Amino acid sequence: MSRRVLMLAYDFPPRGATGVVRVAKFARYLPEFGWQPVVVAATVRGGLRDEGLLAQLPPDLEIIRVDNPLAPRESLLAAHSARPSWQARLRRALRQLVVPDAQIIWAMRAARVAAERLKRGDIDALFSTAPPFSVHMAALLLKRRAPTLPWLMDLRDIWSEHPAIKHVGYYRLQRACEAACLRAADHITTATDGQRALLRESFGVAAERISTITNGFDPADLPPPALPPAREALRITYVGSIVGNRAAATRGFFDALRRLAAAGVTQADLQVRLIGIFDPEIYAWAAPLAGLARLESFVPQADAYAAMADANVLLLLASDDREGRLSHPNKLFEYWGAGRPILAIAPPGDTARLVRESGAGIAVAPADVDGIAAALRQLIADHREGRLAYGVDRERLRPFERRELTRQLAALLDSIAS
Repeated sequence: MSRRVLMLAYDFPPRGATGVVRVAKFARYLPEFGWQPVVVAATVRGGLRDEGLLAQLPPDLEIIRVDNPLAPRESLLAAHSARPSWQARLRRALRQLVVPDAQIIWAMRAARVAAERLKRGDIDALFSTAPPFSVHMAALLLKRRAPTLPWLMDLRDIWSEHPAIKHVGYYRLQRACEAACLRAADHITTATDGQRALLRESFGVAAERISTITNGFDPADLPPPALPPAREALRITYVGSIVGNRAAATRGFFDALRRLAAAGVTQADLQVRLIGIFDPEIYAWAAPLAGLARLESFVPQADAYAAMADANVLLLLASDDREGRLSHPNKLFEYWGAGRPILAIAPPGDTARLVRESGAGIAVAPADVDGIAAALRQLIADHREGRLAYGVDRERLRPFERRELTRQLAALLDSIAS
């Protein structure tokens, strides 16, 4: 007989965003391992949408939507554009004044709605995933109301130790919130071993209370393996967001492109296709490179996978800070599944190590403009000579398939609920 897990997640299909995929796949595959999800998520009010992700979920999945009256009605693309509106700029500034984040009002409402759902007496475990980190504050409130309900706390990103947090007072408040959640949770999962090590070092979390469940890919979503279309120019494609510290770390890549353009490289040799959400500086850096670099808006997951299959090389970007060293972009595993060589612009750490150890491609530090330019020249030459390696080692990638990762989550739920 299946048990039920109450899943708290601010973003959930049909919301279209990178962080949505992890929890959506958990909800899709948990029933195979004896757990029936009951999802409490935010109402989708405008913004990016991906109806395809919603269509993948079980038709009988119970989803309880909670409205966030403070959610922006404009699209995320409008907030991250060449010229963001004054409202978007104001919201970005105000985020540094709210603890733990701008979704805290929603979290309090979600906690009340979830508490009502708990009264039916059929929930066996609680699962929360963040960011936004207010989701964990909602779970903390539920845990205090129902102390015997086992709680699994999923951290997809670094919280209080994030390098973007500069102000000492703001850091202390964030750290206090995180510490309270870590103490109360029965088990914690992180998306990388680096994040897990950081929590153990910074908060003294016992080894037996914390596990890593990486991000991954779903073979069912990917097109059948095939060679990219024949073309003279090398096509390098990036899919995802380039915002915040990741945007700043991309400066070296654009400097390398400018260097190649000055040396006579044209779009007949190289085409860089960037698909997603971008901070204003990305538009500014790409503008002089109209022949080499093209920016395209966010697309649904199925279209993103088609763009990966159309590429000769996939570009992976990580921020040049603690987050970039300890975390890895969600797209890494999907890139592996697509079977294309990877050019990773990443500092020494998890991302660079995984790319090198897997033999999937090249990793260059974000500030190493000479190294990036040399890597691009080498890739252009390899493409011309037919030396680029395409293909997927399915056995090596099996541990990173979404079904297998969900099996790991179910095992942890079994453990804390027993």
